[in-house]
Amino acid sequence: MWILGTASVLGFGFWGLVPANIEGFLKILLLPSIGLLLFTQLLLLVSFIFGVGDISAFMSLLTLTTLAIICFLKFRPKIQLKGISSVFVIILLITCGFLSYVWFTQALALSAGGYKTGGGGMYGDSALHAAYISRLTTGEFPPQNPLFAGKKLVYPLANDLLSATLRKAGLNFNLALTFPQIIFLVGFLVLFYKTCKKFTSNFGFLTALLFLFLGWGVGSFFFFNEWLRAGEAFSRFLTSDWTNNPQYNLHFHNILTGLILPERSFLPGLVLGLLMSLNFLEYFEKKNLRPLVLNGLILGALPFWHTHTFIFFAITSLIFFVWLLTREFKKTLINFLLMFLISLIIAIPFLLLFFSQHPLGNFFHFSFGWQNGKENIILFWFKNSYLVIPLAIWGWLIIDKGKKIFFVPAFIIFLIANGVIFQPWDWDNIKLLTWSFLFFVILAGITLVKLFKEKFFFKFLVILIVLSSISTGVLSVTLQLKNQYVIYDRWDIDLASWAKTNSGIDEVFIVEPVPNNPISGLAGRLVYVGYPGHLWVHGIDYNKRLIDNQRILDGDFTALNYLDLPIKYLVLSKNDLDFVSRKEFRQVYQNQKYVVYGF
Repeated sequence: MWILGTASVLGFGFWGLVPANIEGFLKILLLPSIGLLLFTQLLLLVSFIFGVGDISAFMSLLTLTTLAIICFLKFRPKIQLKGISSVFVIILLITCGFLSYVWFTQALALSAGGYKTGGGGMYGDSALHAAYISRLTTGEFPPQNPLFAGKKLVYPLANDLLSATLRKAGLNFNLALTFPQIIFLVGFLVLFYKTCKKFTSNFGFLTALLFLFLGWGVGSFFFFNEWLRAGEAFSRFLTSDWTNNPQYNLHFHNILTGLILPERSFLPGLVLGLLMSLNFLEYFEKKNLRPLVLNGLILGALPFWHTHTFIFFAITSLIFFVWLLTREFKKTLINFLLMFLISLIIAIPFLLLFFSQHPLGNFFHFSFGWQNGKENIILFWFKNSYLVIPLAIWGWLIIDKGKKIFFVPAFIIFLIANGVIFQPWDWDNIKLLTWSFLFFVILAGITLVKLFKEKFFFKFLVILIVLSSISTGVLSVTLQLKNQYVIYDRWDIDLASWAKTNSGIDEVFIVEPVPNNPISGLAGRLVYVGYPGHLWVHGIDYNKRLIDNQRILDGDFTALNYLDLPIKYLVLSKNDLDFVSRKEFRQVYQNQKYVVYGF
């Protein structure tokens, strides 16, 4: 806890580097997330030399302290604590209170039955991030992929590294996962508020946030039609998500239940991306170099935080670069080349790691229309986002001419993301599309504010549009609260404790390749092949290992002689195989759920 607190407090040393148009009280709310981001980025670099542990944490804090003092003295900020909007304070308290409750109760919360998690994406992603965090707590950096022994983990693991460091400092899983997310959530809300306020009013901000957090699509219309026909109780009938429902070709998952809650890297990515946006706005107004230098640092750091945010803002930077070249060629060329050079230097560790492990071709392919299949693409996007796109286009047409360029990248990248897939799994492009929609909802808010100022009928129409637009997201969030599961029971925890105590961090296990296997998930030990869904989406060719793994689990132990890695342990359910009497197997552990054999 002291690491988290110290890093957060040191963020105040960077007061003078935060975009100037953020008022004093808002800066107080924002700066802890800045401190945490900087500490973790330093931790990443230091861990390449010293591994994950006390030395890296201490050196990162010491470096952060030095930088905070230098920046505070260098920029000598004028600290003016101006008033803060009561609307924003109320929204902040409600949002943080609600999401904190979900995290504290569903992010690997320890209960009498074991570790609990929520349903949907939160179940699978909790297991994935638990494995990465547990592997990082072994001290190895860059770590091997715990789900695919012998291969380096190539993933935006910064936030998991932070949680692993907090775990090593004494926090339990739930607190190590939850506390950073709350701090990043506050930072995001501040930055989203200030971005909205550059273009619209408090009402526009509220509308935009409701659309963003409680969209998307027309799934609620299908739900209520089916529910009324079924005649069942509401809670009993609500068993599936209606923002991500393949039966109706709905795939644009609600941002809270589909990304922010399960995808731990997305929230800090939102903070970093909106910092870049505000820095670009400052550069447009003042043409001073500092915002671009800061954006170079952020862009270079983003691959370790959130890949799709990096892609979005790399393309955005290029679009702004080309646009500004037509206005002021020489200065734009020099300033942006400096920004791109800084980002390249910062990104070198990730680029070297990525290209050493993956061919680039595994992560790009073309598609017409993202997930629409054979459905008309206009109808598809109406079903999946309802009125957001037409409202955004209307908003773009009515804003001042000088402000239009800020939203152009969102439209261009939306078109790109419908034609180019940046992951092996097409659905993952939702992370890129969501960034476009983050800017779309701001434009939609501008439109609805304008309509609300008209006659009574238009006020009624705006209220109707808002309520119908958020109804599907409300169903998704309700389902999230309804579904909770024990992802690791007490026998899983006991097995993981044994593995951490009795096996080496480089020893390899054969396990059943399920998402929540405790050997990788809780012990951070290496498995020969883990859950295929987690491997495929990260571009790993797992097929041969999966076949050999299954042969062994089925009892064909001759396959052990042909594996590409030596195996130390075999973990089986007590009900799986009957070969206890074989002499070549040595039982080393058992509980009521598992038996472990050593070789």
